[in-house]
Amino acid sequence: MKNCSAWKELLLEAALTETTAGDLQEHLRVCAGCARELAELRARREQLDALLPLMVRGAEPAPEFRVRVLAATHAQDGKKRRSQSWPVWALAITTPLVAVGLMIAIVLNRRTAQTASRTELVMAERLAQWHAPTDALLATPGGEILRTMPKLGDVYLKFPVKTDKEK
Repeated sequence: MKNCSAWKELLLEAALTETTAGDLQEHLRVCAGCARELAELRARREQLDALLPLMVRGAEPAPEFRVRVLAATHAQDGKKRRSQSWPVWALAITTPLVAVGLMIAIVLNRRTAQTASRTELVMAERLAQWHAPTDALLATPGGEILRTMPKLGDVYLKFPVKTDKEK
């Protein structure tokens, strides 16, 4: 199966349904890898079909199965602990080296880091602010007046008035 990824779905379907399409049959005659893959998939399906009645009847694993799994787990944990334990001298050497390396990386990053200008930051903030398309429809003409506290003597609505000279 060098470049036969396009046939993967059809192989699975053929293994489950035991029928092969015409295109797939031609490909299986030419490609030994796909033919082998189909045979393996069908064998796996037959194994699962044989196990299905046992599952329905409630078949359970052998009584010693739990003991074997726990023993294998404990044996594996012991191997991991022995292989993963570091000597104290290795930790004493690597910890300061890692700390020095991190400090050097931070200093070099600060030197080469570029900072954004004030205008770029303002533009980024504007882009980050989301407004719904219907916000313009919901805005009232006097919205600014309602948001601020009027001061005595201020005029918010200015209407052009023609004087006698302009008429």
